[in-house]
Amino acid sequence: MSLLHAEYLKLSRRRLYYTMVLILAALVGLLAFFLLVFPQIAPEFAEGVPLLEKPEAYVFGAQQVAGQTWFPLILAVVMLGSEFGSTVWATALTRDPRRTAQVSARFIVLATASFLAIAAGVAGWTLVTALAVPGDGGPAITEWLSLVWKLALIELAWTAIGLGAVAMLRSVGPAIGAALALYFVDPILGLWGPWENVSLSAATNALFQIDIPGGFGALVPGGDLSLPHAVAIVVGWTLLGLAVTWWGLRRRDA
Repeated sequence: MSLLHAEYLKLSRRRLYYTMVLILAALVGLLAFFLLVFPQIAPEFAEGVPLLEKPEAYVFGAQQVAGQTWFPLILAVVMLGSEFGSTVWATALTRDPRRTAQVSARFIVLATASFLAIAAGVAGWTLVTALAVPGDGGPAITEWLSLVWKLALIELAWTAIGLGAVAMLRSVGPAIGAALALYFVDPILGLWGPWENVSLSAATNALFQIDIPGGFGALVPGGDLSLPHAVAIVVGWTLLGLAVTWWGLRRRDA
């Protein structure tokens, strides 16, 4: 618990997290405007964008916000990577040499912080949907609870990948580059059938099991994946990220 508390204090006292939350809020606001409001006020300029209605718009929004996986990636890379550029990591190992405990504490705190930020983004989308989107009804309580564990699972996976990238490269800049390369390239590769079967971006989308109407849906990978398959992919990437993190730290710190 002392390690968890220390990581919480470390994160809460830095401006990085709050700045990233503001950026996330701005991006979610833009998405909500162009996908929910703009097609209604200017349909002639929104050709190809599906006109969303309640209750589908709620789950669609959760999917869009969950897709902002740059958040856990960058948060994990910067928070752990900044320790390698100073004596923080070496000091932490001196006080408690258990690498597994050190990594676990960072993983739990960073994934939790990312989940809370993404959950706030979903709440913002939900508010816009309730006020501005036509239709009636909303997800049942069981559907909302289902969204909670899906969002948590996604944040765990992308946090683990961020930790793995910086543990291997030991430099914030290259690690961010590698992590963002996966963030941008994986959805494109996910449109290719064989890669879709292991694509984390495709699995992230498939967790929500929604049908996107119109041509826009063809640009979103994961439509052919079942829910169990998607869960297996996300869990697999999480374990891979943690394994790479452990191996990278052990190799470089040995």
